[in-house]
Amino acid sequence: MHQYTLIENAQDSLEHAILHLNEPRELRIGDYKRVILDLSHVAELLFKERLRMIHPAFVLSNVDKYPSTTANTVGAAEALQRLQKIGEVEFRNEDQAALRTIREKRNEIEHYAFSISEKEARVVIGNVLVFIFRFACDEVALDWADRRINDPAWSKLNEFAEFYEAQRTHIMDTLSDSMIPTQDCPMCHNDTFDLESEFCVLCGHREEVLECRICKASYLYSEVEYEDAGLCPKCEWEDGYAAATFEKY
Repeated sequence: MHQYTLIENAQDSLEHAILHLNEPRELRIGDYKRVILDLSHVAELLFKERLRMIHPAFVLSNVDKYPSTTANTVGAAEALQRLQKIGEVEFRNEDQAALRTIREKRNEIEHYAFSISEKEARVVIGNVLVFIFRFACDEVALDWADRRINDPAWSKLNEFAEFYEAQRTHIMDTLSDSMIPTQDCPMCHNDTFDLESEFCVLCGHREEVLECRICKASYLYSEVEYEDAGLCPKCEWEDGYAAATFEKY
């Protein structure tokens, strides 16, 4: 019986993602779904490996149970927090956006209805691939970046990572030179959502832009808790606080 190490387990999930991306036919939504799940798993396992490098006990949800081999391990969100607080590992804004996006899409796949366009999928996949290969090289000392260049099967990943980086750089430069009002996209979490055209120029996510009935600011319905209130996130919070402290009455 062969027991996978954390790295072997992560690489197996990455290989599985590559297998789907190298399908000889046109990729379908089911392929993208499995790739997103695989890459989310890769990121989580790399986090755990980085924690193990600090001390194996930090991989367990309850460190007091170390060295148990059956105790529950940390989830991705908790692992990220431990790496920041205990390991002093820095995560850039782009890293945070990539991880938030992949986590949200994974949760949709596992717990809700799931839908995604090809363009959105390419951005999500490219986004997290950029992070995975940077983290694997800088924090876990893996040679995955070289293999992505030299292994014909792995080279398929370049289409997604390079696509995302090239698109993001071009679009951010274009928007910075224009007067188009933008805000963070709820899908890819980049400042690329065009408030005038009501869609994200990077990932293509579309959503209605509303106007706050109090401050007249533009906002997206997915940002607020009570869609029928007609309030932007700031005014919604202030209104909720006033109600909670009886200032409205």
